[in-house]
Amino acid sequence: MTNQVFKDETTNPKPHAYGFSNGHDNPSRLPLEPIEVAISADGVNWESYYDDENLFGVHMYDWDPAITNPVDNWQKMNTRDGQNRTSGSFDSRDITTTWMIDGDNKPEFSMLLAELQNFFMSRNGFWIVFGDEPTFKYRVVTKPIAPTYFNEKQGTFVITFNNYTGMRESVGTSLEIFDKEKNFFSYGMGIPNKDISYESKEEKFSIYNPSSVDIDPLGQNHYLKIHIKGSGSPTLTNKTTGEIFTYNIVLSTNDELILDGVDPYLNGQPDGINSNHGTISLVKGDNEFEISGLTNSDIAFEFYFIYF
Repeated sequence: MTNQVFKDETTNPKPHAYGFSNGHDNPSRLPLEPIEVAISADGVNWESYYDDENLFGVHMYDWDPAITNPVDNWQKMNTRDGQNRTSGSFDSRDITTTWMIDGDNKPEFSMLLAELQNFFMSRNGFWIVFGDEPTFKYRVVTKPIAPTYFNEKQGTFVITFNNYTGMRESVGTSLEIFDKEKNFFSYGMGIPNKDISYESKEEKFSIYNPSSVDIDPLGQNHYLKIHIKGSGSPTLTNKTTGEIFTYNIVLSTNDELILDGVDPYLNGQPDGINSNHGTISLVKGDNEFEISGLTNSDIAFEFYFIYF
């Protein structure tokens, strides 16, 4: 279950621009409006740089949204005009951010710079969310920091994050997106103005994918968990794509079958041998489903929305 990214300002006051203040008389009153940033190793537990007491003199003021980077592969046949497009994908892209460090003296400035690097440098990459776009996350690694020094205690820094997946994702999953306490929903996410549910107890139902792309666990290793409960031996069919997943063991009312990407798990244990090894994907928009062989069915689709 994903935790809320940013703390509620009503209980956790945050710094803001305040008239002609330079930030020294009151650290919460700054000359420019800062942008909050939070990071997470797992996309579940988040830490904002506002919450790091060692970054009291560090603020981000600007960032450039990542631009989609399509890559096409072509093949030239000498006897034909033009070229044939053999494949296409979306490459990694950079997110450029601008920061300012304002220390009281040179030792404090050096300490703040070291803490800024400690906060953002990681061998394994991490998720990042920007306060003015709080419902989307990017998977990134940090490039070398480029400083511009004003003097021995002040400077601006350009920090570039490489969004190596080439995409951004919703912070919350489809099963969390409408949790009003966590603020995971925003306009511009492609969700239509109608009743949308990602859980069904019906034999026939529709699952809506608002993403910019298909959710494809097999081809793109996308996160998709399908939770199946009920009594019987289930067959799940995406009638929109023609994909079929069948499980050959009879489920009882206390069992939970999860199709985690391409791998089935029964009550937490891998059990692909008792399936037809079928996979399920979600095209953009509506996906019409049918579940058969199961009574008292309860099906839930858990996935992140993926956007350019």
